[in-house]
Amino acid sequence: MKPREALLLLAVCAAWGLHMVIVKFVTGHVSPLVYVAFRMPILALILAPLLRWYPGQMHRVLIAGACFGGINYIFMFSGIALTNASMGSVLAETYVIIATIFSVVFLGEKVGWKRISGIGVALIGVLIIATAEGDGEASQNFALGALLIVLGCTAEATGAIFVKKIDGVTPLGLLAWMAVVGSVVCFVPAALLTDNQFAWISSDSFTPVTLSLLYSVLVASVFGHTSYYWLLKRVPLSIIAPSGLLITLFAVVFGVLLLGEELTIRLILGALLVVSGVGVVLVRGAKPDRKQVIASAAAGSEG
Repeated sequence: MKPREALLLLAVCAAWGLHMVIVKFVTGHVSPLVYVAFRMPILALILAPLLRWYPGQMHRVLIAGACFGGINYIFMFSGIALTNASMGSVLAETYVIIATIFSVVFLGEKVGWKRISGIGVALIGVLIIATAEGDGEASQNFALGALLIVLGCTAEATGAIFVKKIDGVTPLGLLAWMAVVGSVVCFVPAALLTDNQFAWISSDSFTPVTLSLLYSVLVASVFGHTSYYWLLKRVPLSIIAPSGLLITLFAVVFGVLLLGEELTIRLILGALLVVSGVGVVLVRGAKPDRKQVIASAAAGSEG
């Protein structure tokens, strides 16, 4: 990998790691359901020129779009609001574990004992984190937040099954459809479960929410995905695939530095187990699947 490619990969990982912190920050100003309901339409408008109709593929594209562009964010952002950015970034790594399990169950892929051990280690780490007491506003809702984040990862893993069966759709074209479908999926719970969805526009929350939306759309999504797909064409998948662990590292560091999040012994121990388990699954797995890596980048990697 050339120096400029390495620097770009680091920049993308840092951008996606910081996005976890942005999400935690902005949910202090607006409901996570309202936030995603505004985020996805803005992204859809920007990516609209990339929309194409894919005959024979649209049912898979639409289902993947719902899983990757809507359901996952509803669960994940709500979970981060109840916990913190550090925990959210660590638990987001369970996508790899759940996707591996789904690949075995639904696609008939084989998993050796080393990967099974990695899955077991990661799940123990998740249990340790989920049963932590938390602190501050997250103390009473820590376990619920952890569950929501894992449910978000489950939605992404479900979408990945359909992405693997899609042919002839470009990565950015797929991302565009995810934004369109996600706009509809995210609007429904925001309309039904929240009040005064536009109140933040005329309040003191306007500036932080607007800046967060701009970062989320322009930096995390447009810059992040465009750069990531550019790297996918030039850097071996075996190098790209494990980069999600760097995202977790950046998110934890930014969470501590910018939000003052506390690194408890339970979180550190759980994080080490999750990251180690996921690392084993990635390293000991078969040759990385391009569609699986694209699917991971499409949503889970940027929170």
